[in-house]
Amino acid sequence: MSRLGYAISKITKITALGLIGLIVLLALGLSCKSSVPPKTVGLGYGMQVAPGTDYQRALRLLKEAGFTWTKVQLRWEELEMQKGVIQWNVIDPIVNEAKAQGVRLLLSVVTAPSWSRPTSEDLSAPGPPEDAKDYADFVSAILKRHKGKVAAIEVWNEQNLWYEWGGKGNKLNAAQYVDLLKTAYTAIKAADPNVVVVSGALTPTGVDDGDTAIDDVRYLDMMYAAGLKNYCDAIGAHPSGYNNPPDDTPTQATVISTGFKGHWSFYYRRFEQYWAVMERYGDGEKKLWFTEFGWASSTNPPAGYEYARDNSEEDQAKYLVRAFQLAQETEYVGVMFVWNLNFAPAAEPGDIYAKAAFSILRADWSSRPAYSSLKAMSK
Repeated sequence: MSRLGYAISKITKITALGLIGLIVLLALGLSCKSSVPPKTVGLGYGMQVAPGTDYQRALRLLKEAGFTWTKVQLRWEELEMQKGVIQWNVIDPIVNEAKAQGVRLLLSVVTAPSWSRPTSEDLSAPGPPEDAKDYADFVSAILKRHKGKVAAIEVWNEQNLWYEWGGKGNKLNAAQYVDLLKTAYTAIKAADPNVVVVSGALTPTGVDDGDTAIDDVRYLDMMYAAGLKNYCDAIGAHPSGYNNPPDDTPTQATVISTGFKGHWSFYYRRFEQYWAVMERYGDGEKKLWFTEFGWASSTNPPAGYEYARDNSEEDQAKYLVRAFQLAQETEYVGVMFVWNLNFAPAAEPGDIYAKAAFSILRADWSSRPAYSSLKAMSK
């Protein structure tokens, strides 16, 4: 918020006409609120970091690679299990260490605690709160405690997917999400107007049944129809490559592999279709932020991630670098966060969520080719 000017008053007494005075008021933006979002200059380089696995070391490695942004996801359900009782012993070190190391911090805040969920809801799947104000209160408390230390907030994550938005049963609802975003946006700006508010990034799945998932581009259109434009500074995206090189499209395949072909969801350049939606709604001044993107590489991937066999470690490195190069050629991509830096050391047995497959470090913290290539990449 800024004051653009102050009214200038001048009183002129015109005695010949017998008037007491004439007041001329020139109002130059009296008490106006700036609607211009915080800006990032050029492309921003970031990585998602696991904070519970030698966070200091991870941030040092991030900086050594020439990256200046980190993303940390906060699971609200684990940090405020009782209204107003916040686990600052977890949050404070995350925020303070990023500040101490000079790394800009994006916090992705997800998963409502059970006390805030509708009483009739299936709590086995993460979901939003019944009252959006509860989420806003939590985020606002973080920013008030750490004003000036958090650069950006991503409001939720992959809300077009059933297990991120309350489970199955036709729960997916873009208007409900925008209501959450609106409430959070207002609270965030009141706590720290310099924080960049990023809309929750959608996930590309190739599914559009309205129950399991809603197509990400269609959901983005639905969010805009519900008022998205007015309640964020940047649009979150998760462009995914699966087993496809970043330049490929459904009609241009340069690598022969099976599965995850044909639908635009499976191609990194899906983000170009996001941009088309933004332009259609007159929102071209905003940036697209890739709050998660990457390629999995594994010789023994977990179920559901079999495509990772198609990507060698050298492919992973080459694809990530090329992804940055393609974004550099645009004027509308803001900050890009590689998924992920150091989740391999903390991955579950069997890597059931493919955290190690996507990681650019090994479980012993040694570098995969991707880390070395990103470090050497022109920025």
